[in-house]
Amino acid sequence: MQKLYILIAFSLLTASCSQFSNSPTSKAWHNANARFNSLIIARDNMKQAEKDLFDKRVENYSALMTIFVPIDSTKSQAVATNLKEVIEKTSLIAERHSNSKYLGEAYILLGKARLLKEDYLNAIEIFKYINSTESKEDDKHAALVWLMRAYTEEKDYDTALKVSDVLRTLDLNKENTRDFYLVKAYLHQRREEFAISAAIGEEALKLMSKGEQTARVHFAVGQMYDMIGQPDKALPHFAAVAKNRPNYDMEFYARMNTLLDAAASQRGSTAGVQENFKKMLVDRKNSDLKDKIYFTMGSLEMKKQNYPKAIEYFNSSLRSSKGNSTQNAYTYLELAELYYNHLNKYDVASMYYDSTLTALPKTSTDYERIAKRAISLGDFVKYQKVLIVEDSLQRLAGMNPAALDKALERIIKQKEDEDKKMQEMAQKIVSQNSLPVDRLSDKDPEFKRWALYDPLVISRNKSDFQQVWGSRPLDDNWRRKDKEAGSISFKVERGVVGQEPTKQAPKQSPEDLKKLQEEKASLALEGKKKELYEKIPTTPEKLVGSKRKQEEALYQLGKIYKFQFNEPQNATETFLTLLNKFPNTVHEVEVLYLLTLLSENQATSPYRKTLIEKFPASTYARQLLRGNVQITSDTESKAHLVYSQAFNLYTNESYESAIKLAEDGLITYTGTSIEDKFAMLRIFLFAKTEQKDAYKQALNEFIQGYPSSALLGRAKELMAVLEKK
Repeated sequence: MQKLYILIAFSLLTASCSQFSNSPTSKAWHNANARFNSLIIARDNMKQAEKDLFDKRVENYSALMTIFVPIDSTKSQAVATNLKEVIEKTSLIAERHSNSKYLGEAYILLGKARLLKEDYLNAIEIFKYINSTESKEDDKHAALVWLMRAYTEEKDYDTALKVSDVLRTLDLNKENTRDFYLVKAYLHQRREEFAISAAIGEEALKLMSKGEQTARVHFAVGQMYDMIGQPDKALPHFAAVAKNRPNYDMEFYARMNTLLDAAASQRGSTAGVQENFKKMLVDRKNSDLKDKIYFTMGSLEMKKQNYPKAIEYFNSSLRSSKGNSTQNAYTYLELAELYYNHLNKYDVASMYYDSTLTALPKTSTDYERIAKRAISLGDFVKYQKVLIVEDSLQRLAGMNPAALDKALERIIKQKEDEDKKMQEMAQKIVSQNSLPVDRLSDKDPEFKRWALYDPLVISRNKSDFQQVWGSRPLDDNWRRKDKEAGSISFKVERGVVGQEPTKQAPKQSPEDLKKLQEEKASLALEGKKKELYEKIPTTPEKLVGSKRKQEEALYQLGKIYKFQFNEPQNATETFLTLLNKFPNTVHEVEVLYLLTLLSENQATSPYRKTLIEKFPASTYARQLLRGNVQITSDTESKAHLVYSQAFNLYTNESYESAIKLAEDGLITYTGTSIEDKFAMLRIFLFAKTEQKDAYKQALNEFIQGYPSSALLGRAKELMAVLEKK
C-alpha cells in the first residue's frame, strides 16, 4: 500500500512538471532548468563569440567604416564552437522547456547565432516566429529589431524599412531603442543615405556606454558627415573617439581626420595642420604609420587643389609603406582619380587604376566599381590613341618625301622617349607596390638579404674582383693564361672538339666599333621608318580604312562617356563630332537616338525629329514613338490585316512592295502585339533583295529592340550564320 502511495505521488509530481503544464511548480522547475542548464551557457558563448569577432576584426580606416562589423561566415569559423554551443543550448530550451519564461530570449540567441553564420533564411524565420508567438513585449520588440538587421544584411532594404516603420510605432525599452537606432543607421548607411544615417547614429550614441564599440560608431558618423561636406559636425565625433578607449590605430586616424576637418572648417591654418602632420612623422610611435600620414597630407593638398604637392605626398606614402597593400590601394586610387579628373592624363590614370586593383582586396566594397572604371578607362585610352595616331598618319600622308622622312625620324625619337618615360612610370608604380630593396637591406634591422641576391654586395665584390684579376669573360678555366690544355677535357665531353674556330677574330679599334654601332642604329632606324611608312594611308583605300578607324573610335568613346563614365556633356560633344566629321556614319541611327536621350527636353529635341524623319522604320525611332501610340482592339485588327497583306506580297515575290508595306506597318502600328513580326518580315525582305548592310543593321536592331520576343531565337540564328560568312 505504501508503494502505491509513493507511485501516485511521483506520478502527480511528474505530471505537474510537464513543459505543457502552466502550474507554478512546473514553471518554476522549467525556469530553473532552462536558466541554469542552458541559458547561462548560451549567453556566455554568444558574448564570447561577439567579443572575439570584434577583437579580431580588420579595419580599413581609409574607407567608410560601417556601423556594425560586417558579418563574414568565413571569419565566423573562428567562433564556430561558441555558435554551435549557443544553437544546441537554446534548441534544448525550445524542445524541453517550452513553458519557461526564458523561451523568448533563447530564440533570440538562436536567431543571432544563425545570423552570424550568414544563415539569413533561418534567422528571419526565427525572428518572425518570436514576434508572432512570444507574450513578452520586450522580447517581441528585440526580435523585430534583429529581423530588421537580418533583412538589411540580406540587402532586402525595402522589407527592412517596413519593419522599421512598425518599430517606430512601438514603445521600446532603452536597450531595444538603442539597438533600433543602430540598425536603422546601418540600414541607411548601406543604402548610401549618409545624412540620415549620421543623424540616426547620433541618437544611438546618446544611449551607448563608453567603450571601443562606441568609439567605432563615433568614427563612422564622423566619416559620414565628412562625406556629405559637413566637417563642423564631424569634428566632435572624431574628438569623442579618444574618450572611448579606442585602439591606437583608430585614435591615430581620428586625430588625423580632426586635423583635416579643422582645416576644412577654417579653425586652423593649412600650414599649421601640415606642421602637425610633420610632427607626427618624427614621432617614433608612428614609425609604422608614415604611409597613412603622407596619404592624409596628400588628401589635404587635394582639397586645396594643389595637385603637384598632393602627388608628391602620395608618392611619399607609397615609398614609406611597409607592405600595407590596402593603404597602397587607396593611395593608388587617389592618384588615379587625380590624374583622371583633374589633370586629364588618362594613360597615367589607367596605370594607377590597374595598380589599385592589384593591391585592393577583392572583398572590398569598392572593388567592383574600381574594376569597371579600370576596364572602361583602358578601352577609353585605346580608342583615344586610335584618334591621335590616325590623325597623325593622315597628316603625314599629305607631306612631300623630304619633309616626310624628317617627320618620321622625329616621330620615332618622340615615340622612343615616350615609351621610355611610360616604362619608367610603370616601373615606378610597380616598385612602389613592393618594399624597396635598398630600404629593406640598409634600414630594416630585421631583414637580412642573402648575399648572392643583394645588389650592393654583388657590386662591391665585382669591383674587388676586377681590381685583382681584371676584366675576365665568364667561362671555364678563366684563371688560365692558355686555356686550351685545361679545357680540352670539357670539349671532348661535350663533343665539340674540332668545331671551334681555328683563329680568333681580330680586335676592332674604337673607331671601327663606333662606326659599326652607327651602321646598326641607321639600319634599325630605316627599319622603323619603313614599318611606320607602311601604316601611312598613301592610297585611297588606306585613307578610307584610317577614317573608318576614327569613326569607330569616336562612336566607342561617346558610349564610354555616356554609359560608363556618366559624363553627358562629353558624350554629347563626342557624338556631335562623329556626325560632323562622318555625316554618313553607319552609327547615325543609334547616335541620333543617344543624343535624343542626352537632351534636356527629349520631346522637342532636334535629334529626335531628325531620327523619326530620316529613319522612321528603325527600332530607335519606334522606341521614341511607342509612348505616344494608343493601342486599341481596332488598331490591333488593322495591324493584323496590314501584316497579312505584306506577307502575301512576300510570298508572291513582290519584295519591293512588301518592304514598303512592312515599314509603313512598323511605323503606324508601333506598340501592337505583332510589331516584332513586322520587324522580322522586314529582315527576310532585306535578305531576298540582297541589301546586306540593311539586313545586318535590321538584325542588330531586332536583337536589341525585342529581347522578349518569341522570334529572338530565330534572329540570333540568322546573326550567327551571317557572322560565319
